[in-house]
Amino acid sequence: MHETKDRQITVALPKNEDRYQGLLDNLEAGIVVHAPDTSIVMNNFKASELLGLDNEQMMGKKAIDPAWKFVDLENNTLSLEDYPVNRVLTSKQPIKSQVLGINSPMFKDVVWVTVNGFPIFSKTGDFSEIVISFFDISARKLAEIEAKSHKDILEEMIEVRITELIERNKVKHYDNDFIKKVRGFVLENIVVDGFCANTLADKLFMSRSTLQRKLKRESGLTAAQFIRIIRLEKAHYYIQNNSHRTLAETAYAVGFSHAGYFSKLYKEYCSEKVMSPNSLLLQKTK
Repeated sequence: MHETKDRQITVALPKNEDRYQGLLDNLEAGIVVHAPDTSIVMNNFKASELLGLDNEQMMGKKAIDPAWKFVDLENNTLSLEDYPVNRVLTSKQPIKSQVLGINSPMFKDVVWVTVNGFPIFSKTGDFSEIVISFFDISARKLAEIEAKSHKDILEEMIEVRITELIERNKVKHYDNDFIKKVRGFVLENIVVDGFCANTLADKLFMSRSTLQRKLKRESGLTAAQFIRIIRLEKAHYYIQNNSHRTLAETAYAVGFSHAGYFSKLYKEYCSEKVMSPNSLLLQKTK
């Protein structure tokens, strides 16, 4: 009786192992199981793919192994104590959502991942295994980097444009920190429905009259003109980069509710930038 059960268990174990390995290999997350000395005892296919090593190369490797290195969000080499497995080992606590880059000789670019990990303890309370999971977020990370690059370029364009208009208005001494703060608030709230001089004043903890007086003194522009310039400059950037399929989409993206009105202002704005210092933008705003 017992011998029959033992044979059944012996036959079932390899099947179960194959089954679980099959499940692991079909996960989108990379899974690595470490022994208490951080050596790898098991991994799935996705982990091999993300770390740039095949299964045979992975087995037995420790966190200290030079086959790969991790980098932080600033692309600085991660210290060994900050490696996910070592963090779990030191704290004896799970880790969640650690973002890092994998820099392997196999890859031309850094592979960005979010990492979770947890310890498994034996009955005696000692470490039995440490399980680490990796989820590829490279596409999202690259999109964030690209978005930041666009944001930096746009802010520089707007700064140049505002400075040009300040100089044109012959404002010799202006509070650059104030202008920068106003510019930042406008950019952050540009698509907010109904964003205007009143809401800008509220953001700056100023009355509308105080804002108008200070902004006119520091830039030669009213608050409405200042907001409109930033909206149109951002629209100009979008149009140059083919960011939207239609003019209406661009108009809505920079806070205009009517595409026809936006189109009229944008044409005048482009003409003013190239030719005339006496554009609608420097006239009294409706």
